[in-house]
Amino acid sequence: MSLPSSIGRALLATTLAAALLAGTGCRFMHRSDGSMRFLPRSHNADYKKSRENRPLEVPPDLDTPATDPAMQIPRGGSTVGASTPAAAVASGFIVSDTPAGAWDRMGKALDRIGGVTVTQRTQLLNSYEVQFKGATLLIRAAPEGGATHVDAVGPDGQPVRTPEALELLNLLRDRIG
Repeated sequence: MSLPSSIGRALLATTLAAALLAGTGCRFMHRSDGSMRFLPRSHNADYKKSRENRPLEVPPDLDTPATDPAMQIPRGGSTVGASTPAAAVASGFIVSDTPAGAWDRMGKALDRIGGVTVTQRTQLLNSYEVQFKGATLLIRAAPEGGATHVDAVGPDGQPVRTPEALELLNLLRDRIG
């Protein structure tokens, strides 16, 4: 059964009017101060006073960066040229090998250096704990670019620059290079 054309036109006009009213309804419902026309004006004022609506405050101890020495980024070494297998840097030396390969070469070299006692071998960390001239040192191999950085570090992870550590690093560099 079909509707008469006059009823269909009235229904279409009513639908279009409702759609237009719905599209402008948001503007119609809100006042210029942001409150709703059909709600009391104090409704929006209470919301603006709420604790959650305040701006965020930064605690005083978090507004400056930490200057703790443990948070310092260590200086990087130099890059290695293709013709130089082991180059000296300020903190340790660079070997043009993978960390696993450098770890293996370090172990063989440490076993051949007189006065060095390897107390612990840790392949997972690419490191050796050694005794040398009364000092306990951790010699580690860490990836750096396409090469490996060999260094002596202390328990805090910082480079060790004692005379014993520097001497052992020089002997190790001579054996590996």
